[in-house]
Amino acid sequence: MKSASLKITGFLAIALLTTACQKQTKNIDAFTNNDWYLDTALVIHNDSAFSYAKYDTVLEQFMQPTLIPLRLTDSTMILSRYKPIGSFDAKNTFHIEGCELDSDTVRYDIKYINKRPKLIIYAEPFPMILSSKKNIEVEETDNFKPIKFLISDFTIGDQIDRSLLKTVGVYNYPSYSIEDCQYADVKNIGFKIIGYNHIFSIERKKIEDYQIKEIINVVTEKLGSTPEYRPMRQWSEDSNYEFEFYRWATNGVRIDLTRSKYIGDDSYKKLLNNNNWNLTYDDVVQQAILIETFKNGKPRSSIIN
Repeated sequence: MKSASLKITGFLAIALLTTACQKQTKNIDAFTNNDWYLDTALVIHNDSAFSYAKYDTVLEQFMQPTLIPLRLTDSTMILSRYKPIGSFDAKNTFHIEGCELDSDTVRYDIKYINKRPKLIIYAEPFPMILSSKKNIEVEETDNFKPIKFLISDFTIGDQIDRSLLKTVGVYNYPSYSIEDCQYADVKNIGFKIIGYNHIFSIERKKIEDYQIKEIINVVTEKLGSTPEYRPMRQWSEDSNYEFEFYRWATNGVRIDLTRSKYIGDDSYKKLLNNNNWNLTYDDVVQQAILIETFKNGKPRSSIIN
């Protein structure tokens, strides 16, 4: 009896502590009596995370809806949800075998995008941008500090003069379009564009070998992390190329510095080989915000618009 009493007391203490932590944040109005959705999927109900705790492998459906209280501060949340577990078959198809509880401490922000409040959860590897069906009024927060890089004075999210661009390819996704563009002023720079003229990604081509050390030093110092490095080698036995790269992935920023070497038929080596590097710059947080801003836009074409 004493043991049971202690367990109940312990449970109540934890519950009170959780409630206290929930009410510490000045952003509680964004969660109280409100739901947040990822597209149409419910993610947060009031101040709790929503998920399904079980998966029926016979019926092939999730079961047992569950709410797990969030632990909120002004800038972070402990987000606990059940996530599917399983395995891939020979055709790389994922088969769900059950669910397991996953908890993570993540930063979050409340931002207005297209005049609507959004809850941005900086989860890995990609942020979640959640929407409310209510017309709530909440204060914006500024908990995430982006690290920006300039390439030829441009960064991700900038607007660019369309007369300086030539569209060479278009990627039409279900709710947004990305244009692959060449830059007229500097032939070795390419942009991916979203929403007519906003920069989504930047690529700098044909970088000389002697410039690599300065690039590595600048990116390493600014991100505060050393790059992953892979020496020149084949990535598959049947490939005609060897690849070498440096890669950084920090604070949502991903930068790849790569070069390739043709090792196929001798008659093509002189035509295809060079010693130049390519630099690609992406930022998954800024890109997620751009997609949310320009989703449901008109499709684009490299031939006619």
